Amino acid sequence: MATYSSSVRRFSTGPLQGIALALYFVLLPYVVVSKWSESDHQANGTIVRVLLVSLGVFWLTFLFQVVMNVVRLRRGTRLNVGGSAWLAGLVVALLPFLVSSSPSGASTYSATSFERAPHVTSLVRHPSPAPRHSLPPIVPLATPSLVPLALMAKRRYDEIHQHEFEASDDQVDEVIELLRHGNEKLLAQIRHLIGETISGVVEVPLDYEALPTSDSHDAVVVKILAHDEHGTRLAYAREGGVLTIPANESHDLTASSCIALHHGKIVFEDTTTGLLRSLATRAVRHCVVVYLGATKELDDELRASCITIKPIVAQQGNTTYQFAQASASAAIGANPSHDVLVELLRADPQITGIAEPFVATLRRRCIEMVAYLALHRNEPVTGDRLRTRVLNYANVDASSRTLANTASAVRKSLGSTSEGPRLHQVTSSGLYTTHGVSSDIETFHSLISRARNVASADAAPLAQEALQLIHGEPLASALRGFEWFLAEGYFARLQRDAEWASLVLHHEAMLQEQYELAFWSLRQGLLVDPYSDALSDALARVPRSRQFGGDGPGGAKDQTVSARGAVAVGWTFDRFTKQISQ
Repeated sequence: MATYSSSVRRFSTGPLQGIALALYFVLLPYVVVSKWSESDHQANGTIVRVLLVSLGVFWLTFLFQVVMNVVRLRRGTRLNVGGSAWLAGLVVALLPFLVSSSPSGASTYSATSFERAPHVTSLVRHPSPAPRHSLPPIVPLATPSLVPLALMAKRRYDEIHQHEFEASDDQVDEVIELLRHGNEKLLAQIRHLIGETISGVVEVPLDYEALPTSDSHDAVVVKILAHDEHGTRLAYAREGGVLTIPANESHDLTASSCIALHHGKIVFEDTTTGLLRSLATRAVRHCVVVYLGATKELDDELRASCITIKPIVAQQGNTTYQFAQASASAAIGANPSHDVLVELLRADPQITGIAEPFVATLRRRCIEMVAYLALHRNEPVTGDRLRTRVLNYANVDASSRTLANTASAVRKSLGSTSEGPRLHQVTSSGLYTTHGVSSDIETFHSLISRARNVASADAAPLAQEALQLIHGEPLASALRGFEWFLAEGYFARLQRDAEWASLVLHHEAMLQEQYELAFWSLRQGLLVDPYSDALSDALARVPRSRQFGGDGPGGAKDQTVSARGAVAVGWTFDRFTKQISQ
């Protein structure tokens, strides 16, 4: 106290001097005006006027000093403690309430949100050390969509609230302008699009204003993947989920671009030691830990306690995305030796690549359980869902013992890789996850997704590649089970994509007069959706190949084929060529 006694006295006298100067600033003009009018009737009026002019000049000098102190504070320059500096700090503190928000149409954070944030002047005058991961430079505020700006404002608000942001001299005004683009309603609308899924990718359209909002406040981390004329594509993940990131992205860039939709903190770790320390020392539930290292170093319980990352590869000018670890071409033709492939695009579902056959008495349950886990391989599945939705029979839920026996049989048959068993051990919270298990349906939808984002001529080969995966009417021979395939919308999506692919390939084949290819494409689509009127009508309009050999293309279309023109057609779908013999 003896050392800092002078500083304490200066701090205590600052407000008193400031209040005195404020009273002087307000009362002096009144004194000058009133005394000036009275000086006309006084003998020493000239002297009084000279004194009043001197007081007026001093008043203007004081005003100029306060204005300069305000400018210095907004630029982050340190001031000496005094009455003038105290008044300047008071003016800066009142500026956010005196200046109206910009006419951009975006709703701002409420006044209570700004009251919770540290004051800008105190932040600049007493800066904290720079955080390990800071935001990249602020984008121009003329961005067409407000979604990226709202998310960046949320990130900046969190950094200020957590005392993790240091503003430079020329960034104060820019930060204030960015914070005005905070939009809590938009964040609630994004939460509605995300729903309750643990992780995935969602696209926020440009006309998001009509979207409903969500009242959820659980911890969700999002990352902007792309922004174009169609909207903003966001990757998201909750605790236990997988956050998709662009391939070859550095850890620092990933950490600097993640935003918390909740009112909490994100901690990034790239080592298992740091992950354990962060999980053990986090104070509140809304503190989310994102692990940036290799997931093979984690067990199931650690994966369920944090958010992991998975690189993705951009396709077709950043308009679609496909997982790098499960590319579509890898599952076509030959399945990698380390991967298990679930084939559901056939009458009798099959699983290839397993270490040993399933137990005969549990084979049907094992196939259905592996199929369900393969279609949900990017999210953990609860044991209760497996019992009530997958392993049930005649509306009777399977017992916990049946689930345990089936899971043990599946784990044994799927085998292991260098990362451990393909079916991981069930977590303490009853979650089941897998790795190295894919499905032909995932490959099918991945090809169709790529085809939908290119021109029709370029989409036809992708559609043909997808239709070649269909080897019969899907699940036609499965007399029991797979009710979830219909209830969860997988069959409806499969029918929709198969019809689209068949019509696209049919259209391009007709333009090139490849009528047999057009016929085959429609037949493949009808295997998935036999009652499609669009496919049936198109099939009826496909011309028949009736002109071969001597008949030639010059014959009339209603002319019959002569005996020497009879043909036998054999199909080889690998090269898709015709073998014609007379």
